[in-house]
Amino acid sequence: MARMYVQIEPLLVEVDGPLAVNTGFRRGLINRTVERDAQGLAYIPASSLKGRVRRACEQVARQVGLRVCRAPRPSGMCSAHTQQPCLVCRVFGSPGRGSGLRWQDARLVLDYQKVFAGDEGNRQAQFYTRTQVQLSRTLGIAAHDHLFTSEFAIENLRFESAIAGWLDITPVADEDATGGYELLLLLAGLRLVNTMGSSGSRGAGHCVIYLPEQVTVGQRSISVAEIFEFMSLLSEFDQEVRDGA
Repeated sequence: MARMYVQIEPLLVEVDGPLAVNTGFRRGLINRTVERDAQGLAYIPASSLKGRVRRACEQVARQVGLRVCRAPRPSGMCSAHTQQPCLVCRVFGSPGRGSGLRWQDARLVLDYQKVFAGDEGNRQAQFYTRTQVQLSRTLGIAAHDHLFTSEFAIENLRFESAIAGWLDITPVADEDATGGYELLLLLAGLRLVNTMGSSGSRGAGHCVIYLPEQVTVGQRSISVAEIFEFMSLLSEFDQEVRDGA
């Protein structure tokens, strides 16, 4: 096992539908407001991006038959006392066991920042509201007294983020220069993500994350395509750990 510096930059998040990354606070008659940065521009917090990618990585790991802990409840997750944490927790961390990776907030790409910067009118052009009603899934009709107004960022926005930091690498086929099983799972999860934020069942947040052609692993750059050549071996991680224990 080796500890290596990893950098994935840039990550482009293209949202082709309305985006609702909610703050949890209301404003005036709007019950659900969306995140804004200090300049009043829409953005995706690093925590939201990381959480969504983690869920995608869990899907990938389960699909290939790997052991995955029961996040997000701490009692069901790997801990600092877990001798062999699952592959997902090795990438994203777990209670008492932090991750060496740092995720950047996904900010609007420069071209969009120029469009929406300036006066209040420009900033407000990023957003619109919808008045909605909660449905009773049991009765299949509108729930009584559950009318609410949600705020959304407009369609077809593009955001840019990056991931950088240290990973404890478990080599794939005795090759650690490709970032091991850990980086392979992370890239697979990033590629799988297709929604961001809330209200996905109402058509919001459909997105694609575009990976860079190359990533930094240690002192060298390596193509993402070359890393994905090991995808068929991802299912071998648990056996690899047992053999090396």
